[in-house]
Amino acid sequence: MRDANAQSESDPRLPERRYRVRVLERPEIEPCGLRHREAGEPSLLSWDRVRLAIAAEIGEPEGVRTIVFDLIAQAGADCGWLAHRLDAEPGAEAMRCARELSERLPAEACGPSIKSLATDGIPSRWYPDLAAFEEDVIGLVPKSG
Repeated sequence: MRDANAQSESDPRLPERRYRVRVLERPEIEPCGLRHREAGEPSLLSWDRVRLAIAAEIGEPEGVRTIVFDLIAQAGADCGWLAHRLDAEPGAEAMRCARELSERLPAEACGPSIKSLATDGIPSRWYPDLAAFEEDVIGLVPKSG
């Protein structure tokens, strides 16, 4: 997995339907959850908090591409949902990440795109850019906690 040095999160004052993303810093898949750093401090997203996990290939087929994984979890009481994002290079790295996620996530949270990436090496979702990905995925986000 690549190290995402920049953390981004949408303004929490925006409407609830906004797709909010936190790009994870130094993510590591562990048996208990996804360990990462938040504001420089160690943090853990436990697997049981994840309600939906989606993988997608982002980029043009003949250009620069990456595999993005969004793990959607409740952000906190009355804070809506937050996508915890990590990425991987297409190929063996992304397939390994998808396999580990599909083994650890609750079955109902693991989307078909992660399963296809884990078994076939290709996610079932492709988008030319992150904006198109987020626009599509926002319709899949659970309506309540």
